[in-house]
Amino acid sequence: MKDLKQTYTLHYHLREPYPHKEDIVCTLKWSDRRSYGISIEATGEVMLHLPLSGSVRDAARMAEEKRGWIIEKVLMQRQRMEEAQKKEAQRDKCYTPEQRSALEKRYREAAKEYFPKRAAYYAYLLGVSYDRIRIAGQKTRWGSCSSNKTLSFNWKLMLAPPKVLDYVVVHEICHLREMNHSPRFWALVESLMPDYKQQRKWLKENGHTLEL
Repeated sequence: MKDLKQTYTLHYHLREPYPHKEDIVCTLKWSDRRSYGISIEATGEVMLHLPLSGSVRDAARMAEEKRGWIIEKVLMQRQRMEEAQKKEAQRDKCYTPEQRSALEKRYREAAKEYFPKRAAYYAYLLGVSYDRIRIAGQKTRWGSCSSNKTLSFNWKLMLAPPKVLDYVVVHEICHLREMNHSPRFWALVESLMPDYKQQRKWLKENGHTLEL
């Protein structure tokens, strides 16, 4: 069994807002995937994904080849987190805990009405079926599709434009046929929503603002 806590450190120089050196610690994670990959978590943590037969050396080479992309995404995520913290501080001044709780209840109720209707619509178009729908409030996930065909959606999406909500529904509905993010999966998404990339981009750039 591979040590899931192994890491690789990227060293780089940052000129803004002031010159300094900084390290980015990348966490290596082995799984039964077939290829190498990189992901940036909502917390800004960098994950290097490896197949079970993958080596630390190859993961390090991948990180170095993608160092520009990694640094850009990490800095972007940090900026989003800082903006989210500022917005949270502002929200604390706008609503009392009781008011925020009441608003959340209303949005959850709206989500319970909205998502089943849209899920049923897109499931019909794709010719698939699901078991049930669950409304959740995850901090780092907008939707999910489990192996037992349970679809979960984040109530905070009710704060987003309708097209963005539908993109998340389409995304999870397509997982009922393709439980991966392969080219075939994205082709299915595009068949139901030709402009999905625009909605996906909006969610990546503005998802952190979907808070009460």
